[in-house]
Amino acid sequence: MMSKALKGTVAAAAGVMLGLSGVAAAQAQDEEPTPSGASGTVVEEPGIRLHGETQDPTAVMLGLDLGDGETRTVYCIQITVGLEDSLIHEERPWEDIPVEDLPLVLGVLLNGYNGANAAELLEAAGVAAENIDPFTADQVAYAGTQAAIWELTDGWEITAADPTEGDAGVDTAVLAVHDYLIANSEPVEEPDFEPYFEVDDSEAVTDGTVVGPFTVSTNFTSVEFSQPEGATVVDENGDAVTSFADGQGFYVEFDEAASSTVTLTTDTITWTTPAGRTFVPVDAEGADVEGQRLILAEEHTSEYAAELEFEIVVEEVPSESPKPQLPVTGSSLTYVASIGGAVLVAGVVAMVLMRRRAARADWGSDA
Repeated sequence: MMSKALKGTVAAAAGVMLGLSGVAAAQAQDEEPTPSGASGTVVEEPGIRLHGETQDPTAVMLGLDLGDGETRTVYCIQITVGLEDSLIHEERPWEDIPVEDLPLVLGVLLNGYNGANAAELLEAAGVAAENIDPFTADQVAYAGTQAAIWELTDGWEITAADPTEGDAGVDTAVLAVHDYLIANSEPVEEPDFEPYFEVDDSEAVTDGTVVGPFTVSTNFTSVEFSQPEGATVVDENGDAVTSFADGQGFYVEFDEAASSTVTLTTDTITWTTPAGRTFVPVDAEGADVEGQRLILAEEHTSEYAAELEFEIVVEEVPSESPKPQLPVTGSSLTYVASIGGAVLVAGVVAMVLMRRRAARADWGSDA
């Protein structure tokens, strides 16, 4: 007896570069992949001078200019090293950053000031009603967060009796934010910055013209696609779906019960950049320069035009069972994109991620 069973392969044939400003540009199938990583220029705004046991640093409010009109909040993670504010800062993995307790720092960042939540943070710390003139809530929230970070990265201790250059209300508010973050933040491991999209077929069976379920595993926020020719992608209720998210199950309903192949092509991919990325100053040749290391404090989400194709092949295979539903055979449908993306395997699928705007290899220069 012959019964249909699913067989499929998915392979990457193009490199992928992921930058802080989003998915930039993958190279053509026969080209070398573009170097990965994000970069930006430092933007400074006035902050609050803090008083410490060993030194009195100013919590200058720092951001990274993405080169597209957006600036993202960052913090210093090396209090004893000077800020090279005139240099481009490039992304580096945690393993390349000579700083202790980065998991705890990320825990503080996720609870601390991220550029848009000053009022909520002061409320959580119990100091929303304090008189903080002449400073702003943003400056106070940033200073308290920076003080907590410096305690973790450099062992710096804020002076409880006179913590800031400000009056009593400012002292109380900054110290309260610091204390709240130290007391309420748990360590968080370095996020997975490599984009991936996987489809698991281990539970899939055939039932007439319907094959599935498949389960999506991805760190893309959303993957939108067009329905393929000769089949329809449906959910467990049989309703058509046009997007995937992490953990989502789906089925493929073929137009007819025959051996066939379906190709799925994405329209857009939504990527959320997580907090916790670290950056170092570099010279004109891209070599690391001694200077303050910075850490990203906020996430952001962007949508990009993209194409991601993979094939699902249904073919006749021998079976010893007369049951209408058979376990799926063949390799798992898996796509994993890596930053810089060397070719994973030769195969039937190419992934090309392109920005809606002009493709850039970093925030401020053309690829």
